[in-house]
Amino acid sequence: MANRFASCVVTLEEHYWDRDLVAHFPGREGKRLSEVEKRLQDITDLRIKEMDEAGIDIQVLSHGAPGTQKMQAEPAVQLSRQANDRLAEIVKANPTRFAALGILPTPDPKAAADELERTVTKLGFKGAMVHGLTNGRFIDDKQFWPISSAPRSSTCRSICIRRFRTRL
Repeated sequence: MANRFASCVVTLEEHYWDRDLVAHFPGREGKRLSEVEKRLQDITDLRIKEMDEAGIDIQVLSHGAPGTQKMQAEPAVQLSRQANDRLAEIVKANPTRFAALGILPTPDPKAAADELERTVTKLGFKGAMVHGLTNGRFIDDKQFWPISSAPRSSTCRSICIRRFRTRL
């Protein structure tokens, strides 16, 4: 009988970059990829090799900043959905090595709430990652309330990384 208490090393917030989404980041035009950027885009071969070397069993992948937070609503919705679909395929191909947190199109809060629901219920993601400000506004701003208040699956959890407001 296998030890049901055997350890398993899981790392969270393991960033990657979706090539199509990164192509929309300002200032990327014609730039060569650095070694770090190459690693962010190599989600299987090199990453799994390095996971094995480090003794990591499972990584919970999430798209690195800035994500879609600085985009206009329409491209953010389209690119988030495409990136999440591609990430779901990677997780599906490596289910014992990867899990995922979705990227949300926060410039359109209703679409972000819908995408959170879809990624969890349809794609099997564990929640979502939100990076900092969305077009200069904090995620606790009233315009973003649909993201946190929309009805969702009871298994859905959202992870939010944000800047803290400072008092002057």
